[in-house]
Amino acid sequence: MPAFRSGAAARAVEKGYVVTPVSSGDCLEPIAAGGEVEPYLVCGLAMKLAQAPGVFRPTLTTRLLLEQVLAGGVAGKTALDLGCGSGPIAIALAMAGAARVVASDVMPHACDLTRRNVLVNGLADRVEVVTGSLFAPFGGRRFDVIVDDVSGVAEVVARKSSWFPDGVPLGGADGADLAVQMLAEAGAHLDPGGALYFPVLSLSNVRRILDAAERHFPQRVEKLASKLVPFSPELNEHLALLSELKDGGVIDFEQVRGRSLWRLDIYKASAAA
Repeated sequence: MPAFRSGAAARAVEKGYVVTPVSSGDCLEPIAAGGEVEPYLVCGLAMKLAQAPGVFRPTLTTRLLLEQVLAGGVAGKTALDLGCGSGPIAIALAMAGAARVVASDVMPHACDLTRRNVLVNGLADRVEVVTGSLFAPFGGRRFDVIVDDVSGVAEVVARKSSWFPDGVPLGGADGADLAVQMLAEAGAHLDPGGALYFPVLSLSNVRRILDAAERHFPQRVEKLASKLVPFSPELNEHLALLSELKDGGVIDFEQVRGRSLWRLDIYKASAAA
């Protein structure tokens, strides 16, 4: 596995989050009940979000990823939110001062929900929503910042958990297919000196993903943050099967004081200036 430069770690605690365990990850819950559209705090940014069945809700990955993006600065920049779900990252980027944000998702109903959330937050003049797979809708368009939240886990893990809504494309047998494809295509859509932020989950083939990152962004890949996440009850029920995948090099996880934990890492890949 290639060696990566170590960057500044994320803050240990981000005030304003209400975090509660949900399935295989943690979900940022609304700060108050209030009907179909509810107020959320995302990295200290107050927004309103509607949610819908079959569309990803903001998760621990959303939080850790967005913390790093905002720490790098987005004011005055163009940004692409790849795999927008209900739109929290795109909305946060616009609220943080991005000049223009494009949100995209392969699922049309996710895009419809994001459009609604963009309107509710009064950002329709700066956030465009596009439907399509990865970079397919963008032709030769380039951005200063790309935020990729199209992460995957090994197919067996996905099917043994309720993490992925029905209809969401999976990352293949080892969970790495979408990430590898994204890394191969991202450079053509970054402006010179631009930055790609992406998560890597140890419940996928980390080695394959990081090899692809180094191949397409040689000497320009940096780990920014890392967090160990306890297995959900669903995953613990299939510990023997997951141990076989670990022994086969498909996934990885740690055992700490009798608890099984997977690792979430956030990386930044920089385009040449």
